[in-house]
Amino acid sequence: MSAPQDDTTRRGILQAGLAAVGGIAGASAARAAGAMRLAQDKIAPAQVQYQTTPKDGHQCDQCVNWVAPNACKIVSGTISPQGWCLAFAPKQG
Repeated sequence: MSAPQDDTTRRGILQAGLAAVGGIAGASAARAAGAMRLAQDKIAPAQVQYQTTPKDGHQCDQCVNWVAPNACKIVSGTISPQGWCLAFAPKQG
């Protein structure tokens, strides 16, 4: 009589293992989709009047959103360190 219990236990363990693997795969896919969504959520340069030259002594590499060597946390595309846009926010200190 112990054989049916062993089969049920093995079956349950196998099902739980497969569910865990499926959950991990699903979480990885969701994380990748989230990263893609974040990259797409950046603002187009034209929307913030991005220009490749400084304005009033302000330039991208002095902004809190600057990501060296040529990117921005909130504006899409390649960004010049000497550029400027409406989203400019000076670094503190």
